[in-house]
Amino acid sequence: MIDFRYHLVSIISIFLALAVGIVLGAGPLQGNIGSQLSDQVSALRTEKQELNAKLATSEKRVNAADEYATAVAGRVVAGRLATHEVVGLVLPSADDGLVGALQTSVAASGAKLNAVLTVTPDWFDPALKAKREQAAKAAATALGLTSSETGDALLAQVLSRIAVAKGTAVASASRTAALKVLVDAGLIESSVEAIDPGDLALVVSSDFSGTESAVTERADAVRTLATDLAENSETTVVAGGEPLAAAGQPVSSDAVAAIREKNDTAAIVSTVDHARDGSGPAIVVLAFESQLAGRVGHYGISTGATATVPRVAP
Repeated sequence: MIDFRYHLVSIISIFLALAVGIVLGAGPLQGNIGSQLSDQVSALRTEKQELNAKLATSEKRVNAADEYATAVAGRVVAGRLATHEVVGLVLPSADDGLVGALQTSVAASGAKLNAVLTVTPDWFDPALKAKREQAAKAAATALGLTSSETGDALLAQVLSRIAVAKGTAVASASRTAALKVLVDAGLIESSVEAIDPGDLALVVSSDFSGTESAVTERADAVRTLATDLAENSETTVVAGGEPLAAAGQPVSSDAVAAIREKNDTAAIVSTVDHARDGSGPAIVVLAFESQLAGRVGHYGISTGATATVPRVAP
């Protein structure tokens, strides 16, 4: 049986330990602990300053590289797409600055830009499926197109026939009439009323986000359109920047990623995932030239890229 003396000794031991701790903490250990914490804070502050300096230097180098790329882009692409005609297809919410830069690069390449067609959000809105099907049928009739496709697949087929055609581009009243149907339906905005098809198709990518099923459905629609464009053009290139994650949305993607995800589209459509960079617009032109020479490629640094830049003739 534990007696009173045991309890007394235990209590005295506890108080002695507390007293020793207080004495040491207020005396010799106080300086050591404070010194160590002060040294750690100072080291972290120095490390942060060094990292900030490296980041600032890296940003300056990137900006300088972009300025150089922009300055020499005209000489790099000059004449590479001469004799070709391009139709631009801009997806909803694409970067206006990127669209302008790509137009400038296409012009510098010697190609003729026949039209810029901007796809509206209605094209992908699940609630407007019936509206799109009606417009697709009317536009197909205007084109004189007989097809086994229906719904959104027919709509993509119609737009590709309006926008591009292999060989020499010839003005067509039926194409213009079909385009008017899509414009009046609010599915397309066009820079021209009467359209001559191009032999090259340039798709300007945009980001899209939402649930996994919604993103998958959008990606499927993008691939369907790109496939039709590729089948009716000499070359189709999809260009954009790395997709940005949308706040509160579980999944984010873009047209470039959608093309690269499936082997069947990746095999026939070239992509550029860093077209917003200073070298990007020129690389898009080189991607066209490379695919015209028989080499489909996926350029950049994002998932699915096969090279940073195309391998082309000097």
